[in-house]
Amino acid sequence: MKVSTKLFNQQQLKQFTSLNEEIQKTQNKISTGKNILLASDDPIGSVQLSGLQVIRDQINQYNKNIETSKERLSLLDKNLQNMNTIMIRAQELIIQASSDVLGPSDRESIALEIDEMKHEILSIANTQDSTGSFLFSGYKTNTLPFEKDFNGLVQYNGDRGVSSLSISESNIMQTTLDGGSVFQNVIDNNQKSFSVFELLEDVSASIRTAAAGVNGVKSIAQAELSIFNQNPGQWSFEITGSLGTQNIEVEIAGDNPTEIVDKINQYINTTGITASLDSDGKTILLSDSKNGPLEIKNLSVYGVERAEETPKSYIEVKTKDAVGNFLSKNQILYDDNQRPAKQLDKIVNAQSHISNKRGSVGARVNSLERQSELLIERQNAVEKDVSDLSEADLSTLVTNLQSMLTSMQASQQAFVKVSQLNLFDYIR
Repeated sequence: MKVSTKLFNQQQLKQFTSLNEEIQKTQNKISTGKNILLASDDPIGSVQLSGLQVIRDQINQYNKNIETSKERLSLLDKNLQNMNTIMIRAQELIIQASSDVLGPSDRESIALEIDEMKHEILSIANTQDSTGSFLFSGYKTNTLPFEKDFNGLVQYNGDRGVSSLSISESNIMQTTLDGGSVFQNVIDNNQKSFSVFELLEDVSASIRTAAAGVNGVKSIAQAELSIFNQNPGQWSFEITGSLGTQNIEVEIAGDNPTEIVDKINQYINTTGITASLDSDGKTILLSDSKNGPLEIKNLSVYGVERAEETPKSYIEVKTKDAVGNFLSKNQILYDDNQRPAKQLDKIVNAQSHISNKRGSVGARVNSLERQSELLIERQNAVEKDVSDLSEADLSTLVTNLQSMLTSMQASQQAFVKVSQLNLFDYIR
Protein backbone atom coordinates (compact mmCIF):
# COMPACT_ATOMS: atom_id res chain seq x y z
CA MET A 1 0.00 0.00 0.00
CA LYS A 2 1.29 3.40 -0.94
CA VAL A 3 1.21 6.23 1.56
CA SER A 4 1.15 9.67 0.11
CA THR A 5 3.23 12.44 1.57
CA LYS A 6 0.12 14.34 2.56
CA LEU A 7 -1.40 11.40 4.44
CA PHE A 8 1.95 10.71 6.12
CA ASN A 9 2.18 14.27 7.33
CA GLN A 10 -1.39 14.22 8.63
CA GLN A 11 -0.78 11.02 10.60
CA GLN A 12 2.39 12.38 12.11
CA LEU A 13 0.71 15.63 13.13
CA LYS A 14 -2.14 13.66 14.73
CA GLN A 15 0.36 11.60 16.72
CA PHE A 16 2.22 14.72 17.80
CA THR A 17 -1.07 16.30 18.93
CA SER A 18 -2.05 13.21 20.92
CA LEU A 19 1.36 13.04 22.54
CA ASN A 20 1.24 16.74 23.34
CA GLU A 21 -2.13 16.23 25.00
CA GLU A 22 -0.71 13.42 27.14
CA ILE A 23 2.26 15.59 28.07
CA GLN A 24 -0.05 18.49 28.96
CA LYS A 25 -2.29 16.22 31.02
CA THR A 26 0.70 14.81 32.88
CA GLN A 27 2.03 18.31 33.53
CA ASN A 28 -1.40 19.33 34.91
CA LYS A 29 -1.41 16.35 37.25
CA ILE A 30 2.05 17.24 38.49
CA SER A 31 1.17 20.91 39.02
CA THR A 32 -2.15 20.17 40.80
CA GLY A 33 -0.98 17.07 42.62
CA LYS A 34 -4.22 15.36 41.57
CA ASN A 35 -4.38 12.02 39.82
CA ILE A 36 -7.94 12.43 38.52
CA LEU A 37 -8.65 15.71 36.76
CA LEU A 38 -11.49 14.48 34.57
CA ALA A 39 -13.87 11.56 34.94
CA SER A 40 -12.39 10.09 31.78
CA ASP A 41 -9.00 9.80 33.51
CA ASP A 42 -10.36 6.99 35.69
CA PRO A 43 -14.13 6.37 35.39
CA ILE A 44 -14.29 3.83 38.22
CA GLY A 45 -12.01 5.80 40.50
CA SER A 46 -13.98 8.97 39.70
CA VAL A 47 -17.21 7.34 40.87
CA GLN A 48 -15.53 6.09 44.04
CA LEU A 49 -14.04 9.52 44.70
CA SER A 50 -17.41 11.20 44.27
CA GLY A 51 -18.96 8.82 46.79
CA LEU A 52 -16.15 9.43 49.27
CA GLN A 53 -16.54 13.19 48.92
CA VAL A 54 -20.26 12.87 49.74
CA ILE A 55 -19.42 10.87 52.85
CA ARG A 56 -16.76 13.43 53.82
CA ASP A 57 -19.29 16.27 53.49
CA GLN A 58 -21.76 14.34 55.65
CA ILE A 59 -19.13 13.76 58.34
CA ASN A 60 -18.25 17.46 58.30
CA GLN A 61 -21.93 18.32 58.82
CA TYR A 62 -22.24 15.80 61.65
CA ASN A 63 -19.22 17.42 63.31
CA LYS A 64 -20.86 20.82 63.01
CA ASN A 65 -24.06 19.40 64.52
CA ILE A 66 -22.08 17.95 67.41
CA GLU A 67 -20.49 21.33 68.13
CA THR A 68 -23.91 23.01 68.00
CA SER A 69 -25.34 20.32 70.29
CA LYS A 70 -22.50 20.77 72.77
CA GLU A 71 -23.09 24.51 72.82
CA ARG A 72 -26.81 24.13 73.51
CA LEU A 73 -26.37 21.41 76.11
CA SER A 74 -23.64 23.38 77.86
CA LEU A 75 -26.01 26.35 78.05
CA LEU A 76 -28.75 24.07 79.38
CA ASP A 77 -26.47 22.68 82.06
CA LYS A 78 -25.36 26.15 83.14
CA ASN A 79 -28.96 27.32 83.51
CA LEU A 80 -29.95 24.20 85.44
CA GLN A 81 -26.95 24.74 87.71
CA ASN A 82 -28.12 28.31 88.35
CA MET A 83 -31.59 27.01 89.17
CA ASN A 84 -30.14 24.56 91.66
CA THR A 85 -28.14 27.36 93.28
CA ILE A 86 -31.36 29.35 93.65
CA MET A 87 -33.10 26.38 95.28
CA ILE A 88 -30.24 25.98 97.75
CA ARG A 89 -30.49 29.66 98.65
CA ALA A 90 -34.27 29.37 99.03
CA GLN A 91 -33.77 26.43 101.37
CA GLU A 92 -31.41 28.50 103.50
CA LEU A 93 -33.88 31.38 103.63
CA ILE A 94 -36.78 29.13 104.69
CA ILE A 95 -34.74 27.75 107.58
CA GLN A 96 -33.69 31.26 108.51
CA ALA A 97 -37.26 32.57 108.35
CA SER A 98 -38.49 29.76 110.59
CA SER A 99 -36.53 31.16 113.53
CA ASP A 100 -38.71 32.61 116.29
CA VAL A 101 -36.26 35.47 116.85
CA LEU A 102 -37.15 37.09 113.53
CA GLY A 103 -39.78 39.78 113.42
CA PRO A 104 -42.29 40.53 110.63
CA SER A 105 -39.94 43.04 108.95
CA ASP A 106 -37.10 40.50 108.87
CA ARG A 107 -39.36 37.90 107.32
CA GLU A 108 -40.63 40.44 104.80
CA SER A 109 -37.06 41.10 103.67
CA ILE A 110 -36.52 37.39 103.20
CA ALA A 111 -39.78 37.07 101.29
CA LEU A 112 -38.74 39.89 98.97
CA GLU A 113 -35.53 38.01 98.15
CA ILE A 114 -37.61 34.95 97.35
CA ASP A 115 -39.79 37.09 95.05
CA GLU A 116 -36.67 38.21 93.22
CA MET A 117 -35.64 34.57 92.79
CA LYS A 118 -38.89 33.94 90.94
CA HIS A 119 -37.99 36.69 88.44
CA GLU A 120 -34.51 35.19 88.07
CA ILE A 121 -35.87 31.73 87.29
CA LEU A 122 -38.33 33.28 84.83
CA SER A 123 -35.33 34.79 83.05
CA ILE A 124 -33.62 31.38 83.02
CA ALA A 125 -36.76 29.76 81.61
CA ASN A 126 -36.70 32.23 78.68
CA THR A 127 -33.04 31.62 77.78
CA GLN A 128 -32.05 31.77 74.10
CA ASP A 129 -29.10 30.13 72.38
CA SER A 130 -26.61 31.84 70.04
CA THR A 131 -29.07 31.65 67.12
CA GLY A 132 -31.87 33.31 69.09
CA SER A 133 -33.89 30.11 69.58
CA PHE A 134 -35.53 29.54 72.97
CA LEU A 135 -34.14 26.51 74.79
CA PHE A 136 -37.26 25.68 76.80
CA SER A 137 -40.12 26.29 74.35
CA GLY A 138 -40.21 22.84 72.77
CA TYR A 139 -40.70 22.92 69.01
CA LYS A 140 -41.88 26.55 69.24
CA THR A 141 -38.32 27.82 69.27
CA ASN A 142 -39.37 31.35 68.23
CA THR A 143 -42.07 31.67 70.91
CA LEU A 144 -41.38 33.15 74.35
CA PRO A 145 -41.84 30.08 76.59
CA PHE A 146 -42.98 31.71 79.84
CA GLU A 147 -44.75 34.95 80.64
CA LYS A 148 -47.01 36.33 83.34
CA ASP A 149 -50.74 36.70 82.81
CA PHE A 150 -52.93 39.52 84.15
CA ASN A 151 -53.05 37.81 87.56
CA GLY A 152 -49.28 37.57 87.82
CA LEU A 153 -49.31 33.81 87.25
CA VAL A 154 -46.62 32.36 84.99
CA GLN A 155 -48.01 30.58 81.94
CA TYR A 156 -46.21 28.23 79.55
CA ASN A 157 -46.59 29.06 75.84
CA GLY A 158 -44.40 26.30 74.44
CA ASP A 159 -45.09 22.63 73.81
CA ARG A 160 -43.57 19.32 74.91
CA GLY A 161 -41.37 18.92 71.83
CA VAL A 162 -37.59 18.58 72.03
CA SER A 163 -35.31 19.91 69.27
CA SER A 164 -32.80 17.44 67.85
CA LEU A 165 -29.82 17.29 65.49
CA SER A 166 -28.41 14.36 63.52
CA ILE A 167 -24.92 13.37 64.66
CA SER A 168 -24.64 10.27 62.45
CA GLU A 169 -26.68 8.38 59.88
CA SER A 170 -28.62 6.62 62.64
CA ASN A 171 -28.14 8.77 65.74
CA ILE A 172 -30.19 11.86 66.61
CA MET A 173 -29.27 13.94 69.66
CA GLN A 174 -31.83 15.93 71.66
CA THR A 175 -30.39 19.39 72.24
CA THR A 176 -33.10 21.08 74.33
CA LEU A 177 -35.52 20.42 77.21
CA ASP A 178 -39.16 21.37 77.11
CA GLY A 179 -40.10 23.95 79.70
CA GLY A 180 -43.24 22.12 80.74
CA SER A 181 -41.20 19.19 82.03
CA VAL A 182 -38.44 21.26 83.61
CA PHE A 183 -40.39 24.05 85.29
CA GLN A 184 -43.95 22.76 85.69
CA ASN A 185 -43.73 19.05 86.36
CA VAL A 186 -41.85 18.67 89.64
CA ILE A 187 -43.22 15.71 91.63
CA ASP A 188 -43.75 16.03 95.40
CA ASN A 189 -43.79 13.28 98.03
CA ASN A 190 -47.47 12.61 97.30
CA GLN A 191 -46.74 12.07 93.59
CA LYS A 192 -48.45 15.34 92.67
CA SER A 193 -46.86 17.75 90.24
CA PHE A 194 -46.16 21.40 90.96
CA SER A 195 -44.50 24.35 89.24
CA VAL A 196 -41.18 25.87 90.29
CA PHE A 197 -42.82 29.29 90.05
CA GLU A 198 -45.69 28.15 92.30
CA LEU A 199 -43.14 26.75 94.73
CA LEU A 200 -41.37 30.09 95.13
CA GLU A 201 -44.73 31.85 95.48
CA ASP A 202 -45.64 29.39 98.23
CA VAL A 203 -42.27 29.88 99.93
CA SER A 204 -42.78 33.64 99.88
CA ALA A 205 -46.33 33.38 101.26
CA SER A 206 -45.41 30.88 103.96
CA ILE A 207 -42.52 33.05 105.14
CA ARG A 208 -44.76 36.10 105.41
CA THR A 209 -47.30 34.18 107.54
CA ALA A 210 -44.74 32.22 109.58
CA ALA A 211 -44.86 34.69 112.47
CA ALA A 212 -48.61 34.24 112.94
CA GLY A 213 -48.89 30.49 112.39
CA VAL A 214 -47.47 27.50 114.26
CA ASN A 215 -46.66 23.95 113.21
CA GLY A 216 -48.98 22.60 115.89
CA VAL A 217 -51.07 24.24 118.64
CA LYS A 218 -50.22 22.94 122.09
CA SER A 219 -51.75 23.39 125.53
CA ILE A 220 -51.84 21.80 128.97
CA ALA A 221 -55.06 20.26 130.26
CA GLN A 222 -57.45 22.73 128.57
CA ALA A 223 -57.82 24.86 125.45
CA GLU A 224 -60.34 27.05 123.63
CA LEU A 225 -60.70 26.61 119.85
CA SER A 226 -62.23 29.07 117.39
CA ILE A 227 -62.90 28.01 113.80
CA PHE A 228 -62.54 30.49 110.93
CA ASN A 229 -63.91 28.86 107.81
CA GLN A 230 -64.07 30.31 104.30
CA ASN A 231 -63.63 26.91 102.68
CA PRO A 232 -66.74 24.81 103.40
CA GLY A 233 -66.01 21.15 102.95
CA GLN A 234 -64.01 18.40 104.59
CA TRP A 235 -61.39 19.40 107.17
CA SER A 236 -59.01 17.05 108.89
CA PHE A 237 -56.45 17.32 111.69
CA GLU A 238 -54.67 15.21 114.28
CA ILE A 239 -55.57 15.66 117.94
CA THR A 240 -53.39 14.23 120.72
CA GLY A 241 -54.27 13.84 124.41
CA SER A 242 -52.93 11.90 127.37
CA LEU A 243 -54.32 8.61 125.98
CA GLY A 244 -53.19 8.88 122.36
CA THR A 245 -53.65 10.42 118.92
CA GLN A 246 -56.62 10.37 116.55
CA ASN A 247 -57.09 11.80 113.07
CA ILE A 248 -60.33 13.80 112.88
CA GLU A 249 -62.14 14.17 109.55
CA VAL A 250 -65.29 16.26 109.47
CA GLU A 251 -67.49 18.16 107.02
CA ILE A 252 -67.73 21.82 108.01
CA ALA A 253 -70.36 24.03 106.37
CA GLY A 254 -69.35 27.29 108.07
CA ASP A 255 -68.16 28.60 111.43
CA ASN A 256 -70.54 26.35 113.38
CA PRO A 257 -68.27 23.94 115.30
CA THR A 258 -70.95 21.45 116.36
CA GLU A 259 -69.74 18.82 113.88
CA ILE A 260 -66.20 19.08 115.24
CA VAL A 261 -67.35 18.73 118.84
CA ASP A 262 -69.33 15.61 118.04
CA LYS A 263 -66.46 14.08 116.08
CA ILE A 264 -63.88 14.67 118.82
CA ASN A 265 -66.15 13.15 121.45
CA GLN A 266 -66.42 9.97 119.39
CA TYR A 267 -62.79 9.27 120.28
CA ILE A 268 -62.70 10.15 123.98
CA ASN A 269 -61.43 6.69 124.83
CA THR A 270 -58.70 7.01 122.21
CA THR A 271 -57.39 10.47 123.04
CA GLY A 272 -58.71 11.23 126.54
CA ILE A 273 -59.99 14.62 125.29
CA THR A 274 -63.54 15.87 125.80
CA ALA A 275 -65.03 18.64 123.62
CA SER A 276 -67.94 20.95 124.42
CA LEU A 277 -69.43 24.23 123.17
CA ASP A 278 -68.98 27.47 125.08
CA SER A 279 -72.02 29.58 125.88
CA ASP A 280 -71.35 31.74 122.77
CA GLY A 281 -72.10 28.69 120.62
CA LYS A 282 -68.91 29.23 118.57
CA THR A 283 -65.97 28.40 120.84
CA ILE A 284 -64.93 24.79 121.41
CA LEU A 285 -63.74 23.91 124.91
CA LEU A 286 -61.24 21.05 125.13
CA SER A 287 -60.14 19.31 128.31
CA ASP A 288 -57.90 16.33 128.89
CA SER A 289 -59.14 13.68 131.30
CA LYS A 290 -55.75 13.47 133.02
CA ASN A 291 -54.88 17.15 132.77
CA GLY A 292 -52.09 16.19 130.45
CA PRO A 293 -50.76 18.01 127.38
CA LEU A 294 -52.90 18.21 124.28
CA GLU A 295 -51.96 19.12 120.72
CA ILE A 296 -53.60 19.73 117.34
CA LYS A 297 -51.55 19.58 114.13
CA ASN A 298 -51.51 18.56 110.44
CA LEU A 299 -54.56 20.63 109.56
CA SER A 300 -55.96 20.08 106.07
CA VAL A 301 -58.56 22.57 104.86
CA TYR A 302 -60.80 21.74 101.93
CA GLY A 303 -59.67 23.46 98.71
CA VAL A 304 -56.35 24.69 100.09
CA GLU A 305 -53.62 23.07 97.99
CA ARG A 306 -50.97 25.78 98.27
CA ALA A 307 -49.71 28.43 100.65
CA GLU A 308 -51.89 31.54 100.57
CA GLU A 309 -50.84 35.16 100.91
CA THR A 310 -53.68 35.73 103.38
CA PRO A 311 -55.15 32.50 104.81
CA LYS A 312 -58.88 32.75 105.34
CA SER A 313 -59.54 29.40 106.97
CA TYR A 314 -57.73 28.33 110.14
CA ILE A 315 -58.04 27.29 113.79
CA GLU A 316 -57.20 29.75 116.58
CA VAL A 317 -56.37 28.31 120.02
CA LYS A 318 -56.22 29.87 123.48
CA THR A 319 -54.15 27.66 125.76
CA LYS A 320 -55.05 27.08 129.43
CA ASP A 321 -53.72 25.19 132.40
CA ALA A 322 -55.65 22.78 134.63
CA VAL A 323 -57.31 25.57 136.65
CA GLY A 324 -58.30 27.56 133.57
CA ASN A 325 -55.57 30.20 133.49
CA PHE A 326 -54.49 31.34 130.03
CA LEU A 327 -50.87 30.42 129.41
CA SER A 328 -49.71 32.48 126.43
CA LYS A 329 -50.82 34.41 123.41
CA ASN A 330 -53.25 32.84 120.98
CA GLN A 331 -51.88 30.24 118.58
CA ILE A 332 -53.03 29.97 114.97
CA LEU A 333 -52.96 26.71 113.02
CA TYR A 334 -53.10 27.14 109.25
CA ASP A 335 -53.50 24.48 106.59
CA ASP A 336 -50.41 22.27 106.48
CA ASN A 337 -49.48 23.70 103.07
CA GLN A 338 -48.93 27.06 104.77
CA ARG A 339 -46.04 25.84 106.91
CA PRO A 340 -42.50 26.84 105.78
CA ALA A 341 -41.38 23.31 106.63
CA LYS A 342 -43.82 22.01 104.02
CA GLN A 343 -42.03 24.10 101.41
CA LEU A 344 -38.70 22.60 102.48
CA ASP A 345 -39.92 19.21 101.34
CA LYS A 346 -40.85 20.67 97.94
CA ILE A 347 -37.52 22.46 97.69
CA VAL A 348 -35.79 19.10 98.13
CA ASN A 349 -38.09 17.62 95.46
CA ALA A 350 -37.18 20.48 93.10
CA GLN A 351 -33.46 20.00 93.73
CA SER A 352 -33.74 16.31 92.95
CA HIS A 353 -35.78 17.12 89.83
CA ILE A 354 -33.18 19.60 88.59
CA SER A 355 -30.34 17.17 89.33
CA ASN A 356 -32.08 14.51 87.25
CA LYS A 357 -32.40 16.94 84.35
CA ARG A 358 -28.73 17.87 84.66
CA GLY A 359 -27.85 14.19 84.70
CA SER A 360 -29.76 13.72 81.46
CA VAL A 361 -27.92 16.65 79.88
CA GLY A 362 -24.57 15.33 81.10
CA ALA A 363 -25.29 11.91 79.61
CA ARG A 364 -26.00 13.53 76.25
CA VAL A 365 -22.74 15.48 76.36
CA ASN A 366 -20.83 12.26 77.09
CA SER A 367 -22.56 10.61 74.16
CA LEU A 368 -21.53 13.52 71.92
CA GLU A 369 -17.90 13.12 73.00
CA ARG A 370 -17.93 9.44 72.09
CA GLN A 371 -19.62 10.13 68.76
CA SER A 372 -17.08 12.86 68.00
CA GLU A 373 -14.23 10.40 68.49
CA LEU A 374 -15.90 7.92 66.13
CA LEU A 375 -16.37 10.62 63.49
CA ILE A 376 -12.68 11.56 63.72
CA GLU A 377 -11.72 7.95 62.99
CA ARG A 378 -14.19 7.77 60.09
CA GLN A 379 -12.95 11.08 58.75
CA ASN A 380 -9.33 9.91 58.82
CA ALA A 381 -10.26 6.71 56.99
CA VAL A 382 -12.19 8.62 54.33
CA GLU A 383 -9.38 11.15 53.88
CA LYS A 384 -6.92 8.29 53.36
CA ASP A 385 -9.15 6.68 50.72
CA VAL A 386 -9.61 10.03 48.99
CA SER A 387 -5.88 10.60 49.04
CA ASP A 388 -5.16 7.17 47.62
CA LEU A 389 -7.57 7.79 44.75
CA SER A 390 -6.97 11.44 43.98
CA GLU A 391 -3.40 12.26 45.04
CA ALA A 392 -0.85 11.93 42.25
CA ASP A 393 2.33 9.80 42.47
CA LEU A 394 4.73 12.59 41.52
CA SER A 395 7.80 10.40 41.01
CA THR A 396 5.95 8.16 38.56
CA LEU A 397 4.40 11.13 36.74
CA VAL A 398 7.75 12.89 36.39
CA THR A 399 9.33 9.71 35.01
CA ASN A 400 6.45 9.29 32.54
CA LEU A 401 6.70 12.93 31.54
CA GLN A 402 10.43 12.64 30.88
CA SER A 403 9.81 9.52 28.83
CA MET A 404 7.10 11.24 26.77
CA LEU A 405 9.26 14.32 26.19
CA THR A 406 12.11 12.11 25.00
CA SER A 407 9.74 10.21 22.73
CA MET A 408 8.33 13.46 21.39
CA GLN A 409 11.78 14.84 20.67
CA ALA A 410 12.86 11.66 18.88
CA SER A 411 9.66 11.54 16.85
CA GLN A 412 10.03 15.14 15.78
CA GLN A 413 13.63 14.64 14.67
CA ALA A 414 12.71 11.52 12.73
CA PHE A 415 9.80 13.33 11.07
CA VAL A 416 12.03 16.20 10.01
CA LYS A 417 14.53 13.86 8.41
CA VAL A 418 11.86 11.81 6.67
CA SER A 419 9.99 14.86 5.42
CA GLN A 420 13.17 16.23 3.80
CA LEU A 421 13.69 13.13 1.62
CA ASN A 422 12.82 13.32 -2.14
CA LEU A 423 13.49 11.33 -5.35
CA PHE A 424 16.78 13.04 -6.06
CA ASP A 425 18.15 11.73 -2.74
CA TYR A 426 17.77 8.20 -4.11
CA ILE A 427 19.21 8.80 -7.60
CA ARG A 428 22.39 10.64 -6.65
